[in-house]
Amino acid sequence: MPYYLDNAFLLDRPWITVVGCGGTGGFVAEGLCRLFQGREATIVLVDHDRVEPHNLLRQNFYASDVREFKSKALADRLARAYRRPVGYSVYPFRESGSHAYGHRYPGLPAYGDCLIIGCADNAAARRAMAESLPGGPRRWLIDAGNDTNWGQVLIGNVADADEWEEPAFAGETCYLLPAPTLQRPDLLTAVPTTPPDVDCAAALDLTDQDPTINQMMASLVLQVVRRMVAGSCPFMGLYLDMDLGTVTPAYATPEAVVRVLGSDAAPSSEG
Repeated sequence: MPYYLDNAFLLDRPWITVVGCGGTGGFVAEGLCRLFQGREATIVLVDHDRVEPHNLLRQNFYASDVREFKSKALADRLARAYRRPVGYSVYPFRESGSHAYGHRYPGLPAYGDCLIIGCADNAAARRAMAESLPGGPRRWLIDAGNDTNWGQVLIGNVADADEWEEPAFAGETCYLLPAPTLQRPDLLTAVPTTPPDVDCAAALDLTDQDPTINQMMASLVLQVVRRMVAGSCPFMGLYLDMDLGTVTPAYATPEAVVRVLGSDAAPSSEG
């Protein structure tokens, strides 16, 4: 039987934070403003990098944005274009303190439900996003990452295998899934992809990556969000291969959770 990801936290004034506003994140941010037209939703963009000239080939920026913070340039433009508030933070996404309800991160609500969309393709940001998950069913993480002409979108909400406190599945609804960093622990390993004397961002923008890969990745992310809102998202992952022209899904099932966590740590399932 198919299982669909819990969407209760997206039905009433959802809070959505996009971490990383470069290649994929900039297109995701604009797509969210389109997707949530006419609906109350908090959209917050987090990125501490500034727009550089070489970003203009592959990212959702214009010449007038150069030297601006990416998150601010996008938020200001999208707020004007869609006539809605768009928040932003120019601080790195990492724990910035604690309060009575838990830990504080840039762009996240002090407490309560939210959807984090990770478009920061580096190990440090992914570790911080995983650590921001409280282990409950009401804060989900979508992580998008890519290479030259392939990539993956992973969905989950529990970053610690020891934190399963309730059944992951009830009826047709999936309430708990392993976080992206549990599905793919290699995402937490920083691997250099360019020689040390080459500016990494410039190399990726000008030579290494297909100029349309980020728009393809953003479309997959937005499809996951749209389906989650509709209560019809059956995926825990989507894998894109532009050479083959394929998108391969990984479905959220009790068997898939067992494969990730192992039988000893897997959550129980209820029919």
